[in-house]
Amino acid sequence: MNKFKTNLLAFLLYFYSKKKRKAFRAKHYRNAEYDRELRKRGILGRDSFVGFGTIITDKRTRIGKFCSIASNVMIGTTTHPTQFLSSSSVFYKDISNVTEGLALPRSKWVKYTFSQPVTIGNDVWIGRSAIVMDGLTIGDGAIVGAGAVVTHDVPPYAIAVGVPARVIKYRFDENTIQRLLKVRWWDQPDEVIASLKADDVEGCLKILEALPEPPVK
Repeated sequence: MNKFKTNLLAFLLYFYSKKKRKAFRAKHYRNAEYDRELRKRGILGRDSFVGFGTIITDKRTRIGKFCSIASNVMIGTTTHPTQFLSSSSVFYKDISNVTEGLALPRSKWVKYTFSQPVTIGNDVWIGRSAIVMDGLTIGDGAIVGAGAVVTHDVPPYAIAVGVPARVIKYRFDENTIQRLLKVRWWDQPDEVIASLKADDVEGCLKILEALPEPPVK
């Protein structure tokens, strides 16, 4: 469905049913379609979303559950060789779709790994226009500030900002972080998560710690 028809039908539904309007937007808007495609490919986890303009360069990248990825984020950047005769991609892959001229046959390509997957844990928030370099891991519960350039792994529940990104603090004390990592609330069924009072972390932990450990999914 093209953008004009999507917006027109959403406008008409505005006067008809709020519930139907929300369901229609969730199904047809571009970001929702992109998220569904990422889930289908096994890249995006349960209840996570990716903002408009965000690019994921490696299909092996994995994003966990309940993640909030803002607009225009670059997840994985690919690299070029610095120790070869040239840093140009023409020597190790087909770039005929973006440039004209020299086109080496596959038998002449130099072996070079130009892309590595990124691993993003659960309950991660990445701010607008952040860049996460190839091959890194963003731990569960971490936050990456808007515009940050992440060049090293980010520990669980750390808050990293700046260029290059550095950890400025942690969301909780060490004991609380270890308890959160152990209960893995994001693996609980919907009815359990819905019953939790999110602004009472200690209360949530007491409830979760009394439950059987959720299976790893």
